[in-house]
Amino acid sequence: MAGQPLAQSDYRRGHGRVQKHVRHSSEVRDVSDGHPGSEHGCSVRRGVRAVPAPAKTLGLWTPSSPAPALFPRRTARALRAVKRSGWGVSATPSYAGLSRAGAAEPRELAAELHALVSEGGVDAVLATAGGWTSSLVLPHLDFALLRDAGVPLIGYSDVSVLLWAFAVAGVPAVHGPMLISEFGHFTGAFPYTVAGLRSALAGAGGQLRPPTSWSDDNPWWDRDDERPLRMNPATAWRVVRHGCARGPLLAGCLPAVTGLFGTPYMPETDGHVIFLEDFGMGPDRFLALLSQWRLSGRLEKFAGLVLGRRGRPGTAPGGYDDFDDALLHTLGDIDIPVVADVDFGHTEPRLSLRQKAIVSLATDPLLMRVEASRPSNTHIEGNTRARQ
Repeated sequence: MAGQPLAQSDYRRGHGRVQKHVRHSSEVRDVSDGHPGSEHGCSVRRGVRAVPAPAKTLGLWTPSSPAPALFPRRTARALRAVKRSGWGVSATPSYAGLSRAGAAEPRELAAELHALVSEGGVDAVLATAGGWTSSLVLPHLDFALLRDAGVPLIGYSDVSVLLWAFAVAGVPAVHGPMLISEFGHFTGAFPYTVAGLRSALAGAGGQLRPPTSWSDDNPWWDRDDERPLRMNPATAWRVVRHGCARGPLLAGCLPAVTGLFGTPYMPETDGHVIFLEDFGMGPDRFLALLSQWRLSGRLEKFAGLVLGRRGRPGTAPGGYDDFDDALLHTLGDIDIPVVADVDFGHTEPRLSLRQKAIVSLATDPLLMRVEASRPSNTHIEGNTRARQ
């Protein structure tokens, strides 16, 4: 999934021995405890920051579209940017493969992930790109093995379905950048994006803050992308409905994770602060998708709702383009805090969010803070030498 024409949007966003072909280089809303900072009685807890360790190795895995095979120049540029940011890489055998709509058959993709995390040498797994077919891998995953390994998976877009299934199984995951879509930019990965990923992988806590500029520019890969992205001036994150909340977070792509209804891979969402993002759609489709959450009875049990900055929004037939109106119509009398235009989706640069991390949200003034937590596996980071 991505904001390009359909032919390319399908491709945006390896149990064999990997080493043979490895390429090296409850109710949770808090009421106020008397602390200042909110006219709505919200208290945001101050987490202790974790201290990250030296850079280590990211495994590269292609669970969805075969972007490394389709866009080799951008992939090579992305690999250089990852290494420049301080990480080594270790790729699965089919990382740059091509088979039907993916890099390999789903069973093979699952087996390669199992080998990658269980044979040691990688500290996190970075998805190469999104697409439409990550869910095909789900029935073949050994979640007990993945939980024992404790190696987090990083990605977004349709990779969100894997992140949410990992949350069900207690496997660590980070809703964050991917190899080709974020590290493959002509000028490299954005420093804001790299710093956020380092913090998330380190289990660091702290206040979430917007970037100084943003972009939904999306040049065609390996054809028009040898230029910097066109940037927009910074705009503030917006409060749509006031309130306060505290609870575990879940972040995902709205059309992708809505597809998990009726499956065993949909996690518990009651009492959670849910981060949902979308791209390239009109308010009619947004209304339909969010209504699924209301009709299911889940929306009213969220502790809070955070919506991503929307890249390349569309309009409905007749010209209707008011996403806030669609949102408020769907919410009705559901009284939860809602914040919009937060940078964690299909725009650049972007936050990285640890699934199930505890987040505190207050809206007057607006303040979001993620609490520190030690990762299941090991602290890893990259250096700060990433070019804008």
